[in-house]
Amino acid sequence: MKATIKDVAREAGVSISTVSYAINNKDRISSETRKHVLHVAKRLNYVANGNAKLLKQKHTRAIGIFFNSWFGPIYSEIARGIEKAVHQAGYDLVACSLYGEENSTAYKYLRDRMVDGAIILADSFDDDFLKSTASKDLPLVVLDREVESPHIFSVLIDNFGGAFNATKALVQSGCKDVYFLGGPKGSYDSQKRLEGYIAALGFCGATINNNHILECDFTEEGAYQKMKVLFNKGTVPNAIFSANDEMALGIYRAARENNLKIPENIKVIGFDDIREAEFAAPPLTTVSHQKYEMGINAAEILFEAIKSPAKDLNKLRIQATRLIERESV
Repeated sequence: MKATIKDVAREAGVSISTVSYAINNKDRISSETRKHVLHVAKRLNYVANGNAKLLKQKHTRAIGIFFNSWFGPIYSEIARGIEKAVHQAGYDLVACSLYGEENSTAYKYLRDRMVDGAIILADSFDDDFLKSTASKDLPLVVLDREVESPHIFSVLIDNFGGAFNATKALVQSGCKDVYFLGGPKGSYDSQKRLEGYIAALGFCGATINNNHILECDFTEEGAYQKMKVLFNKGTVPNAIFSANDEMALGIYRAARENNLKIPENIKVIGFDDIREAEFAAPPLTTVSHQKYEMGINAAEILFEAIKSPAKDLNKLRIQATRLIERESV
């Protein structure tokens, strides 16, 4: 198998960005480090794509959009907004998943600079790789994460504020024991929503109990299995703030199987306001953020960076959230 930039970094004991600096003869590293990295690259027969510079000289008039997965109601709405803005600007949109990791088409498109800019909806690209790839000729916009680098821009949801308002609503509805059902431990969104949940409990003078903080996987099935275990133990929370709507629907399913009624026995609030939330029985109270507009916003920021690479642009944009009150509280 052909050696990758990650292989060189691992073998040389340096970061991916250091390998990139060495190969591109940047002055951010010492001559000793450059020699060491180039020696390792030669030993591994690592070859960077020689067409990259030529490709960037003539521009591609294409924008990349990179996903962890093609599926999910959030991605589709964001992608729809990106698609509209990109086509209105007269550019082509190239969409790739990260299946295959560093051997994937997505890695190739960024490594070889086969697009004029990219919007990253994937957490599989590590920060070092993005920092080593981004430049004035290849600006990047990352969604739902923060990466400190001159040519990387972030568009974030107000996860903290949305979670704070959702949790506060549950406490103010009379619930003493409010549980939090979060996503995977490494998820940026889940962590910020957890912080908003904890802050709201403190603000309301409610008890913060670590046993009420549950980790899941952002899927309906995962939440269903998690709640089934909880209910079978005889534990029925007053209320649950679910870090996304898909998990909230899993809570609904487990509750129905255990003859528990929402909101009479358990109050539930989700996050994202996916289409299914409105048509759940009962309709789900949730935190809404403008997914379609977020996609448009991300594309517009990217085009600003492409057209004015020397301009000092705002590196961080935050999408507002609001609580949509339905019948699950």
